[in-house]
Order: sequence, then structure tokens, then C-alpha cells
Amino acid sequence: MEEIGLDDVEEVDTIIAELEISKGKGNLILCVVNAPVYRDRIIRVLENRFPSKVIFVEQGEEIIQTLKGEDLSDVKILIWSMPNKLTEDLADTLNNFRELFYDVRIPNLVFLSQSVLDDVIRRAPDFWRYRGNYYELNGAERGRTFEALDTLATPLHYQNKEDLLRRKRINEYLLEKVRDKKETAKILDELGNISYNLGEYDNASIYLKKELKVAQEMGDERGMASSLHNLGILAQDTGDIDEARRLYGESLKIKQELGDKSGVSKSLHPLGTLAQDTGDIDEARRLYSESLKIKQELGDKSGVAITLAQSALLEEKEGNLEQALDLIRRAETKFLDLGSPTAAQARKDRERLEQKVQDK
Repeated sequence: MEEIGLDDVEEVDTIIAELEISKGKGNLILCVVNAPVYRDRIIRVLENRFPSKVIFVEQGEEIIQTLKGEDLSDVKILIWSMPNKLTEDLADTLNNFRELFYDVRIPNLVFLSQSVLDDVIRRAPDFWRYRGNYYELNGAERGRTFEALDTLATPLHYQNKEDLLRRKRINEYLLEKVRDKKETAKILDELGNISYNLGEYDNASIYLKKELKVAQEMGDERGMASSLHNLGILAQDTGDIDEARRLYGESLKIKQELGDKSGVSKSLHPLGTLAQDTGDIDEARRLYSESLKIKQELGDKSGVAITLAQSALLEEKEGNLEQALDLIRRAETKFLDLGSPTAAQARKDRERLEQKVQDK
């Protein structure tokens, strides 16, 4: 991949951190980007991070109407994209209504080209002096920065090993550049998941433990619970049952204290599988039952289907074939309703159990 000198990733990371700090406050941040395509990529990064409203400005009246007349209660940041030319109308609006950007109590990020910025300084000097921070991005059209910005904006999806390896390289690069702890934790989490999917369990453990440490430093209890849960999955898959039970248990305790019912149900399920694997059938049934009850209350159809299917396997192993058949039928129906590919496996399990019941 192409190396570049002054990397915009650090600047974008700083912008993200400033927007996080500015939530609920009026702030005016200017960002110079010359290439529209590059600007749009950065906007996509921000839209994936914050509930945003993007305004492509043509006239000054649009600024006034948005800041004075629109309901922005669900908006966390306002993103303004200025036109290629600063008209007299727009210059007057910026200069004379600059206070509105602060009065609205939402951080404002204004994208403009260098030539428009030069005009702003000359023709709307009060707006320029009223600004908060100011960033200049190079806007390289190819190379590692573009790929890194895409990675910041999109969740982990991959088609093959090559995709995973590419994403791993980009995240390793980002890890060196990013300074915001929240973003660092996100990158470490993704590197842990990538390493896990590549079968690199030692690396996965290193990344997830680092993520846990960052979450602890931030006092991010939800992040701690998530890291502990993922470390539990890793311990379970590598056969360390006691460690897996400890990690799931710690994650569960945090989720219970937070009142995170969805998280609680997701911790109860693997604790049930551990109990099942170690022969504690009554405990496994109890944990599955608790998990299922919460998922039903929350309307978590996918979670309900997964727990029903796992319960069916438990009852089949215990010789309770009719009960197992009822459970897998219910699971199959849920998977079909969701359009899940897991429905095919549930159908095979149902057909197998129907044959067993018939032969009994």
C-alpha cells in the first residue's frame, strides 16, 4: 500500500474526539477539504458515528432556517457543506448570524474548500474569528488513508481470508495513528475479532485484553462487559472452561448492575452451554430458561430461536425426544420468519428428530 507523509487519519480522529466532547454544546469547527469525493467519505465516517444532519448549503437562508426553525432534538451534530463559491448572500449570513451556530447547542462541522475559506476570511471576518477549531485535510485520493477512513466508517464484514487480512492491516495502521481512547477500543475490538476469525487465538487474546484495559481506564462499563464476554468466548473455544465461566460471570455481573437485559440474556446463554458441556443439566436448563424469558420479553426473535435450538439439543441428548422435537420446531419457525440461513440446519435437526420419534 502507498505510504503518505502527513496522514489525515490523525486529524479525523481528533475531529471525532472533539465532536464527542462537544455533544450538547454549541461549537463551530471548520474543516478544509478540496476534493468533494474525499469530503463525502469523511461525512460518511461521521454519520456512522453520530446521529447527524447534513446540509449542502446553497443560500444563506438555509442556514438561518435550519438553526432557528427546525426540530434538531434528535441530532447530535450538524454537518455543513459549503458551495464552491462564496456568494454575497452567504458571506453576509455567516458574518451576521454567526451566533446561531452556538445558540443551537449542537456542534457544527463546516466543510469548505481552501478558496472558499480564503473568501470567508476576507469577506466574513467576524465568522472566521468566531470559529472554534480549524482543520486542514490533504485529501489524498488513494492509499492507506482512504482505506483507513472506510474502515472507520463501516462495521466488520468480509467475504474471504483476503478481506480479513486487508482489514487487519488497515486496523493495525489505524492503531498507530488514533489517539482517542474510544476509537482505540473500537479498533482493538475489531482486531480481536479478525484474529479470532483467522484462528490466531493468541493475538485475539492480546487485542481483547488491551481493549479491556482501555475500557477500564475510561470507566466504560459496557465496554468492559463486552470485552469480558468476548474473552469468555475465546477461553471457551480454547477449552479453558473455568476461565470462560469466570469471564462470562464477570460480564454478567456488570450487565446486571447496568440493567442491560439484552446483555444479561446473551451472557446467560453461553453459561448454559458451559453447564451443559460439563454435565450440569439442571443448571443448563435454568440458565437457558432465564435467557429465553428475557429474550421473549425484549422481542429478540433471533435470540429466542438460538436458545430454543440449543435447548432442543440438550433435551435430545437427555433422551427427551418429544420435548426436543417441540423445541426445534419452534426454533425453525422463528428462523424461517427471520429469513435466517440457520433455518436450513433447524429443518435438518427437526427431520432427524421426527425420524427418531417415529422409530422409538
